[in-house]
Amino acid sequence: MIRRLSPLAVVTAVALAIGLSACAPEEKPATKPTPTDSASATPTPTPTPSATPSPSPTADLACLVGDWHMGQDQVTAFYNDVNSLMAGSGAVFTPTGTADLELRKDGSYTWTPAQHVTAMISGATMLIQFKGSITGTYTVTGNGIGGQTQDTSGMEIIATIDGKPTDAGSISQQIALAPITDAKYGCKTDTLTLINKLSDSTATSVLHRK
Repeated sequence: MIRRLSPLAVVTAVALAIGLSACAPEEKPATKPTPTDSASATPTPTPTPSATPSPSPTADLACLVGDWHMGQDQVTAFYNDVNSLMAGSGAVFTPTGTADLELRKDGSYTWTPAQHVTAMISGATMLIQFKGSITGTYTVTGNGIGGQTQDTSGMEIIATIDGKPTDAGSISQQIALAPITDAKYGCKTDTLTLINKLSDSTATSVLHRK
């Protein structure tokens, strides 16, 4: 059963929904060689600068497909980013738990955030608990990954403020955004790094292959 949270909970929702991602190294434009004076009538060929080719979609998919796990340390590191970005807001988020992301070759995914997140906001204590999974489909373009569809019916969100149940409806739409909803990614054999935009900055999530 999905309940609705107070507007303050939306802040938490945004932080939780951003799961994810690694900023791919920024490519610097190739430097054009400076022409040199030559007495020869035949122009000297300009050497072609060597560059590391971008991974093909097939290679990206081969790396991305599989079961990925975000342990307590990685979840904590993500929320450290969130807390740093929100410094001065009066809100501090403390997560407990893990998360799992399954990316399939057919373009479908399952996101399972088995977490409790405690938010201390202006003296009030908010606890959000996640049970179940979110499913959907995704696409990969270059160094970006994005969600196309999502189904949150399998996710239960239980929220309380100072121990009293409160409506989590406003969070449900936000938290449905898995880490891959709209992210830059870096994929290695055993590590998936995702970067999502948070406000005017970014938060990074690191997952390891199971």
